[in-house]
Amino acid sequence: MRQALYLGSRLALFGATLGAALWGWSQQPFTAALVERSAESAARAIEAQFQRSFTPEAAADRIRTALETGDDFRALWLADLADEEALPLPPDLNLEIEALRASREGVVAGAMDCAACAWDIRSCASLSEIAFCALPVEMTPLGDLNALRRQGTAALAGEEVDRLETGLALVGLAATSAILVTGGGSALVKAGATALRGAKRLGSLTPGVARMIGSLGDLPIRWPAVLRGAPLEEITDAARLTRVTDMAKDIGRIAGNTSASETLLVLRHIDSAEDAARLARVSDVAKAKTASRLEVLGKSRIFRATLRLSDTAVAAFAALWAGITGLLSLIAGWMMQGILRLLKPPPQRRGWR
Repeated sequence: MRQALYLGSRLALFGATLGAALWGWSQQPFTAALVERSAESAARAIEAQFQRSFTPEAAADRIRTALETGDDFRALWLADLADEEALPLPPDLNLEIEALRASREGVVAGAMDCAACAWDIRSCASLSEIAFCALPVEMTPLGDLNALRRQGTAALAGEEVDRLETGLALVGLAATSAILVTGGGSALVKAGATALRGAKRLGSLTPGVARMIGSLGDLPIRWPAVLRGAPLEEITDAARLTRVTDMAKDIGRIAGNTSASETLLVLRHIDSAEDAARLARVSDVAKAKTASRLEVLGKSRIFRATLRLSDTAVAAFAALWAGITGLLSLIAGWMMQGILRLLKPPPQRRGWR
């Protein structure tokens, strides 16, 4: 009777656990298994992964790779990041970085280069030069007008015109003059369009983003109107500029959370409008650290850090695990009882005297 009661209770417990597991799975827990973390939880997850990944050895390796590939801009930025995180670098690498800084950031050269950097962002020597020399001009209508002037001069001279840069400059002008209906987001659109144009000039615009804004290449441009400074409606079809405003607005959000110059680094990781939207959400969490954390962790890891398993999925996993362990425990109990019966010595029969 005791064995029957024991077995019945185990079967009842297993049946209840299995029923709960089947009910959980009937709710289709993995159709939306991953959900967004809260801002505080996502910030902690991103920071924890960054601290595990950006070690002194990893920083040195990244800087050496940048130097070997001739990406001095990235090497200096990574060296500044290592200094900010108080990571010691090898003495020989420190000497190489200091020599590179000395060759590019001399006092006299800096004074002369700032004007050139403001005129053409491709001549900027560092992220700080872009921030202090180029972007203050680029973020004003003067930057857009300068881009249009370059392309208008090329068009009238019969040379090739960069129609993407032209289109982005027109988007910037439209946002500045509040022609675009952006729900109060014209400043974000302007910042995003400026960042896109800067990345285009630097050659760091990804092919995916270049294809997305390719529709700007079909804009009708009246170049004589450009060169005489006519209103935007006389230059092109302003209504068609709204096609890229959503992505520009997301990129402008990134610029607002970080800085306009560091957005140029973030743009290296954006391949689609979805990437721009997700990185805008990441920047809401990571704020000024967005570019550095993205550079170290990469796009996939930083996206995963902002997600967690939904409560339904966790409950389904727990019910499934409980069901499996219950079944294994039941089987183990049966096997143990069988082994004990086999090991139990047979009863001694008493003979008749």
